[in-house]
Amino acid sequence: MRPMPQTAIILAGGSIISKGSLAAVSPKLLLPIANRDSASGEAATRLADHLRGSSLHIECVMQEAPRGTGGSLKEVEPLIQGDPFWVVSGDVFLKTGLRQMVAFHRELGSPATVAVFRIHEPAWEMERVEVDANRRVRAIHRIHPMQNRRSMLRPAGLYLFERAVLELIPKAGHFDLKEQLFPGLAERGMPASVWEIAGYCRTISSVSDYFAANRDVLLGRVHFQGMPTWPLPEASAWPRPRISPTAILLDPVVVGPGSSIGEGVVVIGPTTIGDNCEVEVNAVLDECVVLSDSSVGQGARLTRCILGEGSKVEGGAVLREMIVLEKPEEAGDLAIFPGKHVALDSTGLMIPAGRQPMARKVYLLVKRGIDLFFAGLGLAVSAPLIPLIAIAIKLDSEGEVIFCQRRWGLHGREFTMYKFRSMVANAEELKRKLLVSNEVDGPMFKIIADPRITRVGRFLQASNLDELPQLWNVLRGEMSLVGPRPLSIDEMRFSPRWRDIRLSVRSGLTGLWQVQAHSKVSFADWIRCDIYYVRNMSLWLDLKILIKTACKLFRG
Repeated sequence: MRPMPQTAIILAGGSIISKGSLAAVSPKLLLPIANRDSASGEAATRLADHLRGSSLHIECVMQEAPRGTGGSLKEVEPLIQGDPFWVVSGDVFLKTGLRQMVAFHRELGSPATVAVFRIHEPAWEMERVEVDANRRVRAIHRIHPMQNRRSMLRPAGLYLFERAVLELIPKAGHFDLKEQLFPGLAERGMPASVWEIAGYCRTISSVSDYFAANRDVLLGRVHFQGMPTWPLPEASAWPRPRISPTAILLDPVVVGPGSSIGEGVVVIGPTTIGDNCEVEVNAVLDECVVLSDSSVGQGARLTRCILGEGSKVEGGAVLREMIVLEKPEEAGDLAIFPGKHVALDSTGLMIPAGRQPMARKVYLLVKRGIDLFFAGLGLAVSAPLIPLIAIAIKLDSEGEVIFCQRRWGLHGREFTMYKFRSMVANAEELKRKLLVSNEVDGPMFKIIADPRITRVGRFLQASNLDELPQLWNVLRGEMSLVGPRPLSIDEMRFSPRWRDIRLSVRSGLTGLWQVQAHSKVSFADWIRCDIYYVRNMSLWLDLKILIKTACKLFRG
């Protein structure tokens, strides 16, 4: 019998954070589930505890700049032993036999095998209302599951690769497994195979997923060695938890050693309470995850909340679907806008607009007023220039004066972005031929001496006058003066979390990336700039970006 693969690479990224997600905890397999591994400490210490006594050789590689999932594999290529090798997402929570996947992989002789699980979508969830441009109902579709042509297979975050696939990954720059490597294999006539997981699998990418994993363990839907299930066996932990006889615990509930449950407390399962926690008199916990050394004050009401280690909920507090952290600054790792209590929606991914802090609402209102004033002023001042620019474009080359393209803006709403045309009329067709000459990584396309730019276009780009028509987009509310640049959906496909964060705010005429970028920049720098701006949005930051933009224009 051939041996199992010797190398497993755990992708434990988390540099791109979406609001309310658990992306800051890397990898997710270190999260306490049903009170297992609930001791405090750094992730590296916990991983060492998990693997203590193991004969495995473990190395941790930290990246200074994120290179994407595929680029990360290239960086650890010298460490990969044997052929094939595993690649595992830090989000996957799995119980299944993997020898079958190895046998399947070797039998088909594929360069890569993707583990998947099947999504079961009930028929009533397939109903869709079709509306016209005025949001009037045209039809209500009630399709049968057999009519659904979408794939019901979802990747689990577990892959088996032959070493030869590493030759397709560039040595430098951003490279994505899902969006670049697998399409590249298919184009070369070497498509990856799909192996469907027969056992338990859940990917923990949101707070709801984390709650569901706890629920599955506590209800006995899946059993892992060392994890408690309900009903609990006779506890042997010391010190035993102190539970008041007047407290009501509705199964399934797990309480860690050293914890105290006060008089009149109601705990509704599935709920897990970690070690050395204190729940004071008359508090109510409904489907919560309380990590070690936390406290819940007298009369507090918590529903579907996660309490971080050492956190404290004041007496009388009423919290629903919140992450509670020990220190306010830690919230910056879990949300775009820092705060001790981070609100979640039903998916655990985004704060609804109606629940935004008042200071942010005031900021957005003032920002919109500034946009309207300066966009209107800019169009009025530049009015004499517009016909001159249009005539110059027409005399210089054939084609329309205004270049129009569909872009994605706030909350993913599509709009038409306008620019003065600075390239030849068939620029998009020529782009496909020039892709091999691209001088930047990721979804960007940039050539310093781009042959598609016209003579007038070169002047317009250098002076940024080609962006002048976008002031109309600003007036219409589709853009702002400052924000992440509007992109097409195809240009944001390499990093979904980056895409979701940048679409949580209005796109901008200029932005942090534009004022900091040089002729050649990495995709990682672009990501950093957009994430930093969205997390730190303020009038002062907007003003600094506008001043830097003006200085850059004058220098140009």
